[in-house]
Amino acid sequence: MLLALAAGALLSFPALAQSAADYCARARDPVRCEARQAALKNCADMNRVKKQACLEASMPPVDCSKAQNPQACEAAQKARRVCKGKTGKELKKCLRDERPRKKKMSKPRPARAIPEKGHK
Repeated sequence: MLLALAAGALLSFPALAQSAADYCARARDPVRCEARQAALKNCADMNRVKKQACLEASMPPVDCSKAQNPQACEAAQKARRVCKGKTGKELKKCLRDERPRKKKMSKPRPARAIPEKGHK
């Protein structure tokens, strides 16, 4: 039974590779998707810190021109550059601190009718 499962898993690897290629073909940025898939494969046997460094070194920069919101994408990339080398809670705090603040849009209040004296 275990041997059959192992054999089935080995035979399914080409199917997984094919599905990843299909997935990347439909991605917004196919080149980056394929680079990410290759980086995940190359960095798979590393521990957390080394794996993160490997992934960051292997990935091409994000093309913000393809993003839904290019300004937000550029701001996120800037924050990642500023916070490079930090991990865990320190990284999360840095990214949060570097994130641009959204300006609160206050709704204009409708003019309130002031009742005239003597009228009800």
